[in-house]
Amino acid sequence: MFLNLYIKSSKVFLAEVTDGLQKLRSEVKNILLRAGIEVIEPSEAETNVENLMLNADCSMHILGYDNIIDNDSPVYDTPSAIQYRTAKGLTDGNFKMFVWNPLGIINDKNLYINDIRRDINNNTIYSDITSPIVFVEELRAIMNIKPSAKTDAKNYDILFIYNTLDRDSAKEVSNMLADLQTVTELEINAGADTDYNDFIQNQLPLCKLGIIYYDYATDWAPPFAQQVWKQTGGQSASTPLYIAGNSDHADETQLKPLKKIVSYTINEKSIIPLDIKIYYDKITGKTS
Repeated sequence: MFLNLYIKSSKVFLAEVTDGLQKLRSEVKNILLRAGIEVIEPSEAETNVENLMLNADCSMHILGYDNIIDNDSPVYDTPSAIQYRTAKGLTDGNFKMFVWNPLGIINDKNLYINDIRRDINNNTIYSDITSPIVFVEELRAIMNIKPSAKTDAKNYDILFIYNTLDRDSAKEVSNMLADLQTVTELEINAGADTDYNDFIQNQLPLCKLGIIYYDYATDWAPPFAQQVWKQTGGQSASTPLYIAGNSDHADETQLKPLKKIVSYTINEKSIIPLDIKIYYDKITGKTS
């Protein structure tokens, strides 16, 4: 069984960037795609940028040190600057514009951002969150249609919970687990207004083990696991929680607040199902 509470994908026009931001732009693009968000990019086949933006629900603009709004600036006529001004002209309707300052600060090298902040209107969202993952979650929280999905709880060996950002690798781990135990999946869209608490509190006691898996979602998993642990009974819960982190991005320091209350593994993706199986056998009294 798979419960997916993610309903609608927004279309985002990902604007070009000034020098020094290409690597970050590529990272953000990958995060958007992993989150199930469609990315529209500038294209040589379509020279009218406004037409491209009108096919999107919103645009995203990443700010650097280069002043893109001052017509005396050498980058005023670059694609990133032109796309910024084009998007600004569309915000009178339903089109939204997300403006991101990934540095998280304003100093003497990027003072022009103060002018951008002073010019914010109702459909322009400025953020100085330094984490690209958290910034994308903010975008999703604003842009997505909020789902209202329900399902009946049933008996399974494992409740396997993961963030939408980690869907691809989570599916691989879950599929390997399903060869050994019955598994029900819960995909968490952290940007949605869905209340997952009722489902987890109803489903987890009907399972023998709850897994919280993460890979890229390092900012999300530890506090979410702690919240689930508390809301499902803590040490007195009938079903234990087990955190599984993909060592490509997860490390033990992220789980420091949880070390004394839940068991966990940080390992290669291909080894994680075996770690889970060993822990499952331990708590259920099975022997290999």
